[in-house]
Amino acid sequence: MSAPNPEQRALQPLWMLATGATIGASIAAVCEPPASPLIGWVLLGAGVLAACVALKRLRWWPLWLATGCLVVGGRTVHVHLDKLPLRQQLEANQELTVRTRMTTIEGWVRSRWGWRSRVTAVSASHGEHPFRIPGRSVLEVRGPGDRNQLPAPGSTIESLVTIRGTTENPLLVASSAALLEAVLPPRGVAGVRDRLARQLLNAAGTNVGRIRAAELAATLSLGRRDLMPEERRNGWRSSGLAHMLAVSGLHVGLLGGAVWMAVTALGTRPRWARICVLLALPSYALLSGASPSSVRAALMGTVYVVARLLGRALIPMAAVLVAATGMLVAKPDLVSNVGFQLTVLITAALVRWVPAAARALPGPRWLAGAIAVPAVAQLAAAPVVAWHFRTAIPGAAASNLLVPWLLAPTLLAALGATAVAPLLPSCAALLLGGVALLESLLWFVGSPGRSLEVVVPGLPIAAIAALIVSGWFGLQPGKRARLGSFAWIATLAAVAAWWWCRPVPTRPRVELLPVADGLAAIAADGDGVMLFDGGRWRDEAAHLLADGAVGALSAIVISHSDEDHLGGVRRVLTSARVRSLVVPSWMLADPAAVELLRSARRIGTDVIPVTRGSTRREGSTDIEVLWPPATPSSLPE
Repeated sequence: MSAPNPEQRALQPLWMLATGATIGASIAAVCEPPASPLIGWVLLGAGVLAACVALKRLRWWPLWLATGCLVVGGRTVHVHLDKLPLRQQLEANQELTVRTRMTTIEGWVRSRWGWRSRVTAVSASHGEHPFRIPGRSVLEVRGPGDRNQLPAPGSTIESLVTIRGTTENPLLVASSAALLEAVLPPRGVAGVRDRLARQLLNAAGTNVGRIRAAELAATLSLGRRDLMPEERRNGWRSSGLAHMLAVSGLHVGLLGGAVWMAVTALGTRPRWARICVLLALPSYALLSGASPSSVRAALMGTVYVVARLLGRALIPMAAVLVAATGMLVAKPDLVSNVGFQLTVLITAALVRWVPAAARALPGPRWLAGAIAVPAVAQLAAAPVVAWHFRTAIPGAAASNLLVPWLLAPTLLAALGATAVAPLLPSCAALLLGGVALLESLLWFVGSPGRSLEVVVPGLPIAAIAALIVSGWFGLQPGKRARLGSFAWIATLAAVAAWWWCRPVPTRPRVELLPVADGLAAIAADGDGVMLFDGGRWRDEAAHLLADGAVGALSAIVISHSDEDHLGGVRRVLTSARVRSLVVPSWMLADPAAVELLRSARRIGTDVIPVTRGSTRREGSTDIEVLWPPATPSSLPE
């Protein structure tokens, strides 16, 4: 057996440390941590002791593994204790009402009951006792209201709220906007972001194309996705380009590269160019809202640039491992966060495999690299996306080949427009015109993705275990990575074949789908499956059909347009092959059904209006309509 090369020897302790941290955080995610601070301090002390011994014995990899497990385990105990009072209240199903002072950090978006924003709790009290609300939370203001009349981002407000949700994602509910009391006007980074976003929109004027461009520019440069209409956001998502809107490693890397090239083109020494990049990365992460993905990417880039400033020939993978371990130590529950998983996994895969893939591809090196980057990123992200979002967009593979080429100038133009909008609105308008042109090209590039979006069943546990093990080996330095990457791709192919080849149950049956709210049912015969209503929630019915191997429907039958019956139908319609959509005739004029009917016509599904007395045959099943009558006005009160 050949001896390990210098890179393998240098990375082995970091790999073991990061692996131990991941194992420790994963154990804490599935097990209840002890509620004793003493145990937490003991674990931290043992972890520090193991680290001291491991620093003297660099090749004793079990010590590095133990260090990661023990340190993250100890941190988890203390994090758990901070959240314990809130957890106990939520698990007891007690309606906890607190008076809290909070700062809004994002804009307001429409929710089912009113408006939502993300806030940071400054202080809270339950009766006369202080109460801790950890981390960022979602504030929902219920009842009617105008978004422009709600507190702007950066405002400090006080309100009486009810806490719901989970300890990881608390939901603060204010029953009325009248309960919000403004304490301080917009200030801080969130206030600056809001002012810049408003100036961008003002620079766009009344031109529809420039307004859309301003919304995209605010999303890319300021992280203000709330300014973009929901339908447009869903369009980017169904194109397979949703990652373009979330400020992440791609955006931070493009900005860092642009700053480096601009500064070096002026003849600046490499040291000063690195300092400029070092200033730009965290500044952009902060300006874009300090989202977890942007902070992670900026931290990884900062670790690498600092090492270069200190004259260290830092291996890029080392920056990924150090940053990932540090974030898990600071916040162990990140291990289950989809953004953390995607950022770390994709970055590590790009660092490990893009150079090798570019060398293997024919043609010029720059073209091979441009093809290798999106291909490697999509292969790395595929199982994480399938697990968390239950979706696959086959056409996105072609779309993402062109995204880096178009996103780079779009991002730079968006940042330029944001920077000059306060001083030179006319110049910002010109830049927004360029953003509008690039946005139209990106939208066109995403058309293959929008043609087909597949809802996939949940991944089997065996497949998850195989992907974790093969992925770990596939990212290692040396020859064993080839075997690991081959096993990763083979597992993905096997899972895809399993999805495709699963037999559809053919026995006749009528089955109520276990949706959380409303009604969804299927009726199957030997010729096909029909769906009756789709429950309230957007993805629930589609996921249940995918789990049952139902990828095609002979018909979807809608009883009426209440949200708890109609909410999940559109998702089923766009993700499964549906021959016909059967609706009450009066629903053709119902505003609540407009988007559903528009989607059906766009994808070629026949819309069949029926009323009481209508009959229709689907396969070997006869449908006789008994209710409702022709017009909703004749329904009883």
